[in-house]
Amino acid sequence: MAGNEILTVEGLARHFTPPVSVTDRLFGKKPVVNRAVDGVDLVLHKGETLGLVGESGCGKSTLARSIVGLYGLTAGAIRYDGELVQAKRTRAQRLAIQMVFQDPFSSLNPRMTVEQTLSELLRFHKLVPRNKVGERNRELMDLVGLPERALKQRPRQFSGGQRQRVGIARALALEPTVLIADEPVSALDVSVQANIINLLTDLQERLHLSVIFVSHNMAVVRQISDRTAVMYRGRIVETGETETLFDDPVHPYTKLLISSVPRLAEAGDVVEPDAVAAESGVEAAGENPMLAEIIGSAARGGTSPCRYADRCPAVVAACAVEPSLIVDPRDSGRSAACVHVAERKGVVA
Repeated sequence: MAGNEILTVEGLARHFTPPVSVTDRLFGKKPVVNRAVDGVDLVLHKGETLGLVGESGCGKSTLARSIVGLYGLTAGAIRYDGELVQAKRTRAQRLAIQMVFQDPFSSLNPRMTVEQTLSELLRFHKLVPRNKVGERNRELMDLVGLPERALKQRPRQFSGGQRQRVGIARALALEPTVLIADEPVSALDVSVQANIINLLTDLQERLHLSVIFVSHNMAVVRQISDRTAVMYRGRIVETGETETLFDDPVHPYTKLLISSVPRLAEAGDVVEPDAVAAESGVEAAGENPMLAEIIGSAARGGTSPCRYADRCPAVVAACAVEPSLIVDPRDSGRSAACVHVAERKGVVA
């Protein structure tokens, strides 16, 4: 898909610095900087769904909000359709990248009906003539599978799944080409989750959207995504085609995530968590004498060690320097931030 990029993220960083109290200032205490996103490189191709997975707190939502423009960038750059996205975005760039939030209730104005919410957007951005606003509202309701009468209702009158459909309709009202879905089904019942996932898949095909689907649910990501990016402590540690990444993970953290997905055992079998981890090549790091050596080596060399070193069972001396994404010699479409990637030889059958 080279040359088919719709969105490119280069070295994106977003750090948060808490305010310093008067007492801390008197004693010269410096604030601890929260490096929520710390140098992310990411590519979204036209028409694809890119899954973004990782543990809670790894920086997924911060990355999503930075891409859509809700947070300013500490460092790095974003390019949309080959053009650099400046701090003050152009009107076209603001409309082109839209977001579906995790909690639709808190992201919708409780005092406004759906019709008022959508009409305000359409009129402010002058997307349709004023006499066509009502018609466009009805089209949006039909698009997300809600009846026309829903336009007269307020958020509190909907179920969780219906509110999320309203949130999707609001994002689509601006006719985006890139849709960022930030944990769109995590607050919903399992049966409702399937409906929203099917809706997003259908909309992606019908409207030719490029989607970044943020989630910590590996099973959902495997179902909906063409490619997957794994995030850990503010960095992307592995990317690749979804099926390849799930069937043959490279990075130890990716292996750990996949091994944690519950699976059904055969009749009469008992699957222990340790057995699942061992099957995926993941072991508890435990006390590793190499770790102290790596930390000391990094301090002497002025480098940052691999941020997964304290949990990795395969840590080596080379981990004293945090690696960038390294292309897998067995699969040029996949890369991982691990020194062991270069050791993989041969071609996968």
